[in-house]
Amino acid sequence: MLYLLLILFASGVGAAGENSSVIKQNKACATGCTSRGNCNGETGKCECPWGYTGDACEVDRMAACRQTSDDPGSCGILWPKHCECYSECSRLYCHMRSDSRNSGSDHCAHELGADMPNARCWLPNAEYGGKGGTATAAAAGTGASLQRNSFLPDNWNVSTTWFRSFPQQAGQTYDKSLEAPTDLWGLSNWSGNHTVHPLSACPNNCSNGRGVCFKWNWQRRPECMCHKGYNGTDCSQVDNSEACWFSPDCGGRGTCRSGFCHCQPGYFGVGCHRSQAFQPATPGAIPDVRIVSRLKIYMYDLPWHVAFPYEYNDGHFSRDPMYSAYESFMKYFLQDNVVRTENPYEANLFYVPMLLYFYVGNVRDPVPQAAWALRYVRENWPFYNRTGGRDHFFFLTGDRGTCHVPRWMQDGGIKLVHFGMQHSGLNWGGVHNKEYACVQVKRDLVIPPLNMFNELLPAHTRGYYERVVADGGRDANRTLLFFFAGGVGDGEYSGGTRKAIKQLLDSLKPPPPDVLFMEGRTNSYRELLLNSTFCISPYGFGWGLRVVQAIEFGCIPVLIQDHVFQPFEDFMPYEEFAVRMPLSAVPRMVEVLRSYSEEQLAALRLGMAKYYKAFIWNREYGGQAYEWTLVGLERRLTNLQADFFHHHHHRHHHRHRRRLD
Repeated sequence: MLYLLLILFASGVGAAGENSSVIKQNKACATGCTSRGNCNGETGKCECPWGYTGDACEVDRMAACRQTSDDPGSCGILWPKHCECYSECSRLYCHMRSDSRNSGSDHCAHELGADMPNARCWLPNAEYGGKGGTATAAAAGTGASLQRNSFLPDNWNVSTTWFRSFPQQAGQTYDKSLEAPTDLWGLSNWSGNHTVHPLSACPNNCSNGRGVCFKWNWQRRPECMCHKGYNGTDCSQVDNSEACWFSPDCGGRGTCRSGFCHCQPGYFGVGCHRSQAFQPATPGAIPDVRIVSRLKIYMYDLPWHVAFPYEYNDGHFSRDPMYSAYESFMKYFLQDNVVRTENPYEANLFYVPMLLYFYVGNVRDPVPQAAWALRYVRENWPFYNRTGGRDHFFFLTGDRGTCHVPRWMQDGGIKLVHFGMQHSGLNWGGVHNKEYACVQVKRDLVIPPLNMFNELLPAHTRGYYERVVADGGRDANRTLLFFFAGGVGDGEYSGGTRKAIKQLLDSLKPPPPDVLFMEGRTNSYRELLLNSTFCISPYGFGWGLRVVQAIEFGCIPVLIQDHVFQPFEDFMPYEEFAVRMPLSAVPRMVEVLRSYSEEQLAALRLGMAKYYKAFIWNREYGGQAYEWTLVGLERRLTNLQADFFHHHHHRHHHRHRRRLD
């Protein structure tokens, strides 16, 4: 306690808001800001919905992407749009700004951006000098004088001209060399001969453009593909469960509008979660009133052109639920008034919500979007540069997490991942930095993924473990020794574990009657989880759900994942509830698993009963993964304060590698 008091005294740290170097003060925004946007009291700038800019969100930068004033707009290529929409979308998602520290910064941050140059689009003939004409000066420019939009007229086949793409070379204009063959006019950019139609061809004009009018090639007539935030046959119904997943009711302080929370005056932030702002008492100063004794996290509110929870493509806005653990973290974090702080000067950790899955999915390169978000943070707040980003954290929940990121990003912050590969020298394709492992466990944090498959929801997990504890850890229903169902793969896949197990079982004659190994999927997966004593839990192309699913259904996980650090492993005793064996032990696996006594099995089940909540995100099922993640972040903060990991220049990395490993 004396040591802590000395630190607080030396740092000038007091209780939140009590230090005279920081004052509560909300800056004013431009007149009219709150009619469309939110006044950010911290910056004095207007927070705008997707596409809008200006002091009062009065400029519609993405007007060319909207059909009507009710259309929230989209960069989707499923339904071809005005060519200037795709030109603007390309600028939005492909920043083309060189950054010597990031070899990926010249690539597109959103996977749609990479598709823009090949997206078929159209222009009204009034902007193209008449059908078969040449581009007018206005059409070739980028000014807003024509009030362009993507409203496809009823007579589009004679009033528009379709192009293979927008002009992409310096000095190039819309001309015959870019025109698309007429047999491609009206077709979607997706393969399959799907067709696009004017709003008048769909019910109620899709509620004046809340969706696009689209016909799949197997359908008899076109239908409305509703934009995010709307559903129903004519897109007239409002549905914010997906549109504002982080806070569908915007904290009760605003209204969700296609992914943007329009807040009541006085509130701002992604979920209308903020009302206070803090400023230095001395303008230009960076007061340090960090609270050493308590975890305090500040979340950056990033503008729409940096990170926005928008739809992936026209009418396509759902995500694979197994990649959405970071969404659960954000939802709970916005409700957390103990750890979350609105005062960045007292924060000891900083959360960068770069929303990577919305931009790159699970396997594409996350570096451009991550670099874009971090660049914005560096240029607009002073806190990242104070530590080189070491006290900043963000999620990289793709299949292989951080395995492909460049060295500066590896060293510059705390990464929350699902894949804890600790082996350097990987020969995987695309891994250019072979001198270090994917994660450094003193700095990065491995967290569990979210198991939200409808047939495998952990709705009965709590009741199951209550019964197991009451029975002293015994479960007579476990009649199988172990089972596995899934792909086997080859090469990099699972590090060869699945192939090795298959080879073992194929060699056993006769095959063990209480062992089941199935290639591919099975409709009995839930029953097999409940009937097996052990569940084989390898990784796949990257991380997988098998450990989580095994624990949620009371099946003792058998971890055969060489060099892979598991969720929360630095402070969770896996030996109490799991079996770990190296790949080299697979030939003896059946023998090893049979050697466990009933007492040992009971002890492992009681261990799972003790820790299972850490692997469940959903609080309605008793989950505590959010709380365990905070504990892990606090430990990383302690490691940072203890100088266990360093920010250093590339040329010095060999000196510190042993310390990081």
